[in-house]
Amino acid sequence: MKSAQALAIVRKLARAHHLVVRQLPGRGKGSHQIYVLVDSSGAEIERFGLSGHPRELSWTVLTRLEERLAPLFGEKWMER
Repeated sequence: MKSAQALAIVRKLARAHHLVVRQLPGRGKGSHQIYVLVDSSGAEIERFGLSGHPRELSWTVLTRLEERLAPLFGEKWMER
């Protein structure tokens, strides 16, 4: 799975949970980008990072992303 695909899944689930995904400009290192999930009042709920390159994400990055957002979206949310 590529970063753009993972981000699209996160955005879709965020909308379903009334959250918004925002990129934090100037954060991250190199091609990596930091994103934040915010609620309707603008409060930060969770942060996560993704690489900005077009290659496939490693299984460790995907596993960490899934584990980090599991409390919000439920277990195995990426498999749906």
